[in-house]
Amino acid sequence: MLAEKHYRPLFHFAPAFGWLNDPNGLVYKDGEYHLFYQYYPGDSVWGPMHWGHAVSTDLLSWTHLPIALAPDELGMCFSGTAAVDKGDKSGLFGGKDGLLAYYTIAAEKLPDDADFPQSQGLAYSADNGRHWTKYSGNPVIPNPGLQDFRDPKVFWHEPSQHWIMVVTLGQKVGIYRSVDAKNWQFSSSFGEGHGAHDERAWECPDLFEIKVEGQSESRWILIVGVQREAYIAGSGTQYFVGRFDGEHFSNDNTPETVLWLDYGRDFYATQTWADIPQADGRRLALGWMSCWPYANHLPTQSWRSAMSIPHELTLKPTDDGLRLYHAFIRELKNTLADNHQLYGVSCAAPASLFDIEWTEALQIKLAVSLEDNSSLMLSPMQGTQLILTAQNNELVLQCLRQGAYGNEAYDQGFPHDYVIRLGVNRKLTLELLLDRCSVELLVDEGRYSITNLAFPEQGPEHTLRAELTTGAVVADAEWHLLTPGK
Repeated sequence: MLAEKHYRPLFHFAPAFGWLNDPNGLVYKDGEYHLFYQYYPGDSVWGPMHWGHAVSTDLLSWTHLPIALAPDELGMCFSGTAAVDKGDKSGLFGGKDGLLAYYTIAAEKLPDDADFPQSQGLAYSADNGRHWTKYSGNPVIPNPGLQDFRDPKVFWHEPSQHWIMVVTLGQKVGIYRSVDAKNWQFSSSFGEGHGAHDERAWECPDLFEIKVEGQSESRWILIVGVQREAYIAGSGTQYFVGRFDGEHFSNDNTPETVLWLDYGRDFYATQTWADIPQADGRRLALGWMSCWPYANHLPTQSWRSAMSIPHELTLKPTDDGLRLYHAFIRELKNTLADNHQLYGVSCAAPASLFDIEWTEALQIKLAVSLEDNSSLMLSPMQGTQLILTAQNNELVLQCLRQGAYGNEAYDQGFPHDYVIRLGVNRKLTLELLLDRCSVELLVDEGRYSITNLAFPEQGPEHTLRAELTTGAVVADAEWHLLTPGK
C-alpha cells in the first residue's frame, strides 16, 4: 500500500486525526455551512462517540473547530441533527435566533443489554455553534422500550406550526411533534413492510420537502440507511417519495418498491443541510464514504474515513415515476485548473480513447453512444474498473474493485464485482470525480449515483484510461484537473 498521506483526500472532508463516521447536524447559519459528525479522537477505529465540528463557506474548504458534544454521565453522543431556532420558539435564546442540536444519548451497556440504551437529548448554542450547553431536562424523549431508538432528524414544519422529529424505531421510523422543541409527543410511524430491510435497524433518517422539477407541486423525501443488505452487500441508503401532512408520511409507491439513493458501496448515513437560504434553494446532501463491514480496517492509520463530495439533489419525473437526481456541487467549478476536450471521437475495437495522467484530483464528463455488443472500460486508477456494455439493446455497468493488504476483514470485504442495469441502449452521460481515495460516478445526467472508495497500491501518480474492448463507440469528453483553493 501507499503511505497514508497519498490517500488523504483533497476535496472531501476528513478528520485531522481519529475516527469519523455519520454526518450529523448539517445546518447553514450566517454564511457558514456547519458539518457535525460522529467522531472518536482517541483512535482511528470506532470508539466512544463525540460530535466533531467543522465549518465552511464553500463546502470544499473546511475549518476544524473544537469538539461540539462529548460523552457525559448520561452516555455517549450518537448521531442526530441541528436546526436554526428562528424566533426562539424553544425559549432558550432570550428572544434571539440560536442553534438546536438533537442527538441520541447512548448510555452504558448493562450485562443484559443487546445494545447501548438509547434516548434523545438536546443541546443548544447561542454563538453559531462555538459553544454548546446540554439541556438540563435531558433526555427530552426517554426510551419507549426499544433496543434501537436513535438518530433524530428535527425540522420546523411551518404549515402545522410544530417541530417534527423523525427517529429510528427499529425497522421503522417514528414521527414526533413539539411546539417548544423540548416537550415531544409521538404521532405516527412508517416503514413496516415498505422498502428494503435486513436483520438490523434502519438508521439515520431524514425527511424533507422538495419541488418536482418543471412542476408547481412538491413531494416529501424520506431517507433511511440499511446497515448490511443494501444494493450490494453492506451499508447503503434508500429513499421513499411521498406526502407528509405534519403527522403522517405516506409512500407514493407500492410497498415493495425499493429506491436506492446511491448504487455504490460507500455512501451511507446520508443527511441533507437544513436552513439553506431560499435564494439558494438547493437540497444539499452528504454521505459517509465508507461501509461498515470494512470501515474499521481501511488502510490508513492516524485517521480513518471521509465524507462524500456534497451532492445537489433534484426530483424529476421519469417513466418509472418521480426519482431523485444527483449533481456534484457547483462550487467545484471554482477549482478547475485547466480544460481538455475531445468531441466526436469515433472508433472500433480494440482502441484507446484516451489516457489522462493525474495526481491530486480530476473531474471528467463523458457522453457515449455504444453500438450493440460493445464494451467500454474506464480504469480511473489501479485496482478499479468501470465497464459499460451494450448488449441486446440494454446497457449494463459493471463495477470492479480489487484491494488487499493482509487484513482479513478488508481483504475479504473490500473487493467487489457487481452490475447496475441502466435500461435501454441510448446515448449516456457519465461524470467522474476522482480524488486520492475515491471514485464517484454520476450516470445518465445524475439518475444513478455510484460512490466507491479506492486505495490503489500504486501511485501517487495515476492514469485514467478509456479503452474500447469490443464493438464501436462515438464519444465526447471534457476533463479538468482540480486544484484546492484556486
